[in-house]
Amino acid sequence: MMEEEEFELAEDLEAILHLTPEVQLAIEQVFPSQDPLDRADFNVVEYINTLFPTEQSLANIDDIVNKIRLKIRRLDDNIRIVVRGQTNVGQDGRQKKAESPLKPTNPFLEDESGEDLGGEKDDDLSKKPKAPDNPFHGIVSKCFEPHLYVYIESQDKNLGELIDRFVADFRAQGPPKAGTEEGGAVLPSCADLFVYYKKCMVQCSQLSTGEPMIALTTIFQKYLREYAWKILSGNLPKSNSNSVGLTITSLLKEKEGSETAKFTVDELCLICSILSTAEYCLATTQQLEEKLKEKVDKPLVERINLTGEMDTFSTVISNSIQLLVQDLDAACDPALTAMSKMPWQSVEHVGDQSPYVTSIIMHIKQNVPIIRDNLASTRKYFTQFCIKFTNSFIPKFINHLFRCKPISMVGAEQVSTFSINF
Repeated sequence: MMEEEEFELAEDLEAILHLTPEVQLAIEQVFPSQDPLDRADFNVVEYINTLFPTEQSLANIDDIVNKIRLKIRRLDDNIRIVVRGQTNVGQDGRQKKAESPLKPTNPFLEDESGEDLGGEKDDDLSKKPKAPDNPFHGIVSKCFEPHLYVYIESQDKNLGELIDRFVADFRAQGPPKAGTEEGGAVLPSCADLFVYYKKCMVQCSQLSTGEPMIALTTIFQKYLREYAWKILSGNLPKSNSNSVGLTITSLLKEKEGSETAKFTVDELCLICSILSTAEYCLATTQQLEEKLKEKVDKPLVERINLTGEMDTFSTVISNSIQLLVQDLDAACDPALTAMSKMPWQSVEHVGDQSPYVTSIIMHIKQNVPIIRDNLASTRKYFTQFCIKFTNSFIPKFINHLFRCKPISMVGAEQVSTFSINF
């Protein structure tokens, strides 16, 4: 009974370990061997008969068995070294991100061991000798390419669940709080996404650098867009104009702009945070595209193109800036409307600063410092916000000036007292 079980096990192992003729030929070309154990047509019975042609030759069986065991042990050691070298992919990157959650690093500016390559390279690192090429690279894995769709489908499912978790976490934890270190910071979920992307990319490139890498890139594109839509654009505050029709009297009564400011401080902070996250995603997506092109086979490089996804993040940035501009612009609208409705022809003397001027200055002093502080890490976009607001507000102000007619000489002097420090 035991002999039958061992025979069946041997047949099963032979079926599992069977290699196609192409793979076997490639192995023989890379590692030519005279050892009969390495032959594709190796026959156990013939091999034993060769070793022990007579009963007397069985006296040396212990030596032969020990030699075979030594070969097996060496082979096991070599396999163990290779496997252990692949078990911690991406772990160092996760640890670095956890140490600095508010300032996520770009995982694609690190090497596969997690060392940051974005700054100046250490002398020892730059002098590190290049590892020898693996002679087996791409030979065996090509046989598995038709079946790697299982891996791609698995990553598609995993990333879908990851995005859903990001959405749930955002709803449960809420946006970054104003007045804290989180205010205006990059959302931590985006660093988690790109660390996972790097892990997938490294794993897939170890299995294949052909069509499966293109399929994985398509999956990456899908969830970059979903992240932009569900996590970023989907959480931008909605603007609604309900502050029209104020008069000079209401301007005099309003307290700290509560009647006209549409977005709260927390909402302004959230917009800035989404803007900063979109900028991080834009830069990191560019690095992801470059790394994918390095990994994939040269004939397939042209099929790696993440321009559409980078444009999506650029759109999120533009929409965020536009929301900030519209909010401040709309907060100033009632004051301009009230200015154009004043009876300027009946003004008899020049007085203190007009109420509409006070209102406009107040709104600017409320919003601009908050936006400036929360975009401290992305100064160029704060500059863009200032330029866009100025380009929107100045023509509108001039237009309302023309609506002040008829106006007396004294009234014109009162209007000219308008002075805002941008």
